[in-house]
Amino acid sequence: MGRKSILRNRKEKSKKVEQWTLAILPKLKTTNLGNLTMDDLALLMKKSKSTIYQYFTTKEEIFEYITQTRIDNLNTYKDEIAMEVLQLNYNYETLARILTEGAKDISSFYLRQLELHYPTAWKIIEDFLFGLLEDLKQFYISGIEGGLFKPISPELLIKLDEYFIMQLIMDDTFFNKTQKTLESIIKDYMFLKFEGLMK
Repeated sequence: MGRKSILRNRKEKSKKVEQWTLAILPKLKTTNLGNLTMDDLALLMKKSKSTIYQYFTTKEEIFEYITQTRIDNLNTYKDEIAMEVLQLNYNYETLARILTEGAKDISSFYLRQLELHYPTAWKIIEDFLFGLLEDLKQFYISGIEGGLFKPISPELLIKLDEYFIMQLIMDDTFFNKTQKTLESIIKDYMFLKFEGLMK
């Protein structure tokens, strides 16, 4: 008889739960997520399975929680960038810092595995990226109208961003050709992009 864990009440997730779940990300950079069991996750988190089942029902729920927590932290970019645009004092390093924080401890291989094995967690990332591109488009338009950026087509800028982001996510072989980390590549891209945009 299988465990009917889905019927049990779950404890409210605390900051400590967030810490020990996010702490497994560096250990999953080259791991086939499809092969992971709850026993494997418990070992990686250094928790007993019974402790994990107090908070999570399934592996899918664990990866959804990890993904949503990281995305929630990333959403701080909206307020920071909006304030800088209003003051016409934009620094590309703000966006680069926030995005590199989101990419910390994550590899392209991990993201591909997430898309393949945990589509509900991947959908959280997709929705975030769609929202990010929409926000960036408005940001470019505001920056151009406010005289902060050169008058370059916002549609072109967004297409470049979309291509860059999807290339990083989908082409895990890129990292076989460079010693750079995901974080440093994002920072380099932002530098090139916004140094070229700034008047």
